[in-house]
Amino acid sequence: MTEEQNGHNAERDKLRELQAIFEKAVKNNTIEDIRPFTHPDFSFVSFTDKSFSDFDSFKQQWDLTRKNMVGNGSFTTQLNPSPTLFTDDTAIASGNAKNTLIDSNGQQYDFTNNWTVIFKRVNNEWKVLRAHNSLDPFNNPMLISGIKRNILKYCLFAFFSGAILCSAAIYLMPM
Repeated sequence: MTEEQNGHNAERDKLRELQAIFEKAVKNNTIEDIRPFTHPDFSFVSFTDKSFSDFDSFKQQWDLTRKNMVGNGSFTTQLNPSPTLFTDDTAIASGNAKNTLIDSNGQQYDFTNNWTVIFKRVNNEWKVLRAHNSLDPFNNPMLISGIKRNILKYCLFAFFSGAILCSAAIYLMPM
């Protein structure tokens, strides 16, 4: 193994430590725990196609999304990184994540997403400069579940509306 590869392995190990901190912050809903590891020019693009130009706006949306989607349920993620690319004081990490969301009603959703994180080394520490997260819009279990609920709701509404209209028509028909 070359000296450069050894150095990159040590740097990858540092990034894996950040991975563990992030996974724990997601599980415990303590996203503020990652703030010390963000660059002053931090920005993030979420799976909802929203872009955040600072940590505070990202955290505000995180809290809102967590409240609306998870409530008092739980959310965990396991990051599965691909090999990280290093150039000078920049590292580009990417991969996928296996996620489990359990909502307030106990409904469990298992899904994957893809992510990319660009790190910048500041004072020999890696800081998240830019992050991106994407989700398959067509194979999203939460979306599919919502569509199924709406189809059932509107089918039941149509059935009962039809039954009422037919009953009224029969009752009002002259004999």
